[in-house]
Amino acid sequence: MTDSELFQAVRSGWPQLMGIFAIIWWSRKIDLKVKDHASRLDRHENRLTHFEATQQQQALQLARIEESLSGIKLTLDRIYTQMSERSRIQHHNERTIPPR
Repeated sequence: MTDSELFQAVRSGWPQLMGIFAIIWWSRKIDLKVKDHASRLDRHENRLTHFEATQQQQALQLARIEESLSGIKLTLDRIYTQMSERSRIQHHNERTIPPR
């Protein structure tokens, strides 16, 4: 095979070689993007899991706060009732005491 025939063979196969090189380069580029996006998805999934756990803890704290407020309301209602009864008894006694 002479130099001319070798050059002719390379020249005829050159577009195929460039096509193969371009496909390899393009597939590698896509592979790198996929790996980058996969790592981003993992990071976002971890953040989402953390947010969900935090939201669940906050919901539990809110339920406890609401329960405490309900208990405080009951106590305040009881105190108000007792004070109202005392006030009525006191007013009633003041009316029944003869003036001096």
